[in-house]
Amino acid sequence: MKAQEQYLSVIKFPSFVSLMLIILGLLLSWVIFISYRGIWPAKWVSAVLLICFLTMVFMVLMWVVTLRSTYIRVRPRWLQRLSKWMLIYVFYNLANFFRIITFSNRNVLTESFLNFNNETVLTDQLDVRNSNIMLLLPHCLQKSDCPVRVTADIFNCEECGGCDIAGIKRMAAEHQVKAALATGGTLARKLLQDHKPDVIVAVACHRDLVDGVRDAWQYPIYAVLNERPKGPCFETRVSLANIEFAIQRFK
Repeated sequence: MKAQEQYLSVIKFPSFVSLMLIILGLLLSWVIFISYRGIWPAKWVSAVLLICFLTMVFMVLMWVVTLRSTYIRVRPRWLQRLSKWMLIYVFYNLANFFRIITFSNRNVLTESFLNFNNETVLTDQLDVRNSNIMLLLPHCLQKSDCPVRVTADIFNCEECGGCDIAGIKRMAAEHQVKAALATGGTLARKLLQDHKPDVIVAVACHRDLVDGVRDAWQYPIYAVLNERPKGPCFETRVSLANIEFAIQRFK
């Protein structure tokens, strides 16, 4: 049952986008049929319908390209960037609108979207050796009563074992990747501007990850959801195995 739920979660985002495109296509077909039924519409109406039709065709073609990007690297580069932009700013909004009108769970759709984005990132980075990998972490991973300040430098961690920072510190040193804690979106953006990483492995909650992936869509961002056993933004945990998997794939 758990495997079935995970599968349904993964396919929810592409299913929602596909259904929305089908609905929009049917609505446009109905409008065109009504407009040309028995009378010839005004020129401006025909022009608007033609633009809508061409836009619909473009969106469907780009959705096919985006679906293929989960298992085939998109080339040329401009098409890959266009596909990524469409994923972030068009297809995500279509899926989110379908979620709203069907009263679906936000976090389930978010997780499905992040999984879909991860697949596109892994495919695009296949066989690419990245030397500048950054681990971008939330400050809530650190134990709340820890006296050591690791926001400025994660390697200040004294490895007491009270949180997952110690394991991430060792992993970053072993694989020679940068690791930084961000207290918010502003600091995260500054870190990206300063270091300009080739690829990012980001850890955060559902909302922050989606906001980060959309805000910095030009970067390849592999999203890892944190665990919140004590509630949001307080002593969260993360699967070190998921982080190491991403690092090994990108290196």
